[in-house]
Amino acid sequence: MGRRRHPDFYCAPFPLYTIRIHPESGLVITAGGGGASKTGIKNAVHFLWLERISDRLSASLLLSYDTETRATMTMALAGDMLAAGQDASCHILRWQTREEKNEGKSREKTGNNERGARKRKPSKSSTDESKEDPKNETPEISPPPTQPEISLQPLHVVQTDFSPDTLQKAVCFSQDCTKLLTGGADGYLRVWEFPGMEKLLDCKAHNGEIEDITVSPGSK
Repeated sequence: MGRRRHPDFYCAPFPLYTIRIHPESGLVITAGGGGASKTGIKNAVHFLWLERISDRLSASLLLSYDTETRATMTMALAGDMLAAGQDASCHILRWQTREEKNEGKSREKTGNNERGARKRKPSKSSTDESKEDPKNETPEISPPPTQPEISLQPLHVVQTDFSPDTLQKAVCFSQDCTKLLTGGADGYLRVWEFPGMEKLLDCKAHNGEIEDITVSPGSK
């Protein structure tokens, strides 16, 4: 017998280059694309909502953000800010979550019902029965979380690579999210003030390409 294959819960409609999970909301953000080639393959950033249905993990597409002719190769997250490396540039975008309106209505309705229930005084017999029989106690069941609505707003675009290949290949935030670091095919490490994106450092770090960057808690 062959190895059991787990079902795919998400298939990107483009070459998938980068994926991030937002730690606060649990949203999964994926990105990629076919670049400027006229093959009909789209370039986009996807926001996914994960939930478990019948013991299976399911992913729902909340937002597909079109990046035109630019494939997103790298991404980094800082709160509600997203830094996306596309060709020779880094695009800074802010995303916002808006809960569905009916969630607020359901809470208001539940609150009214609770207030109405407090006005009633249970009889002595019903109180005694509930104490004697634990089956009469109704367990509190929290409602499943509603899918949020996502909106994305572009803020800044800065060129971060100046090689003939014009390709940013790495991006990350400092621990306090006050600086953004980028690297690419030209071998230069560049440090930017965030979120204003003023360049603080331009350093030739490698003779070859910079493939990845990470920052230690001591800002090294």
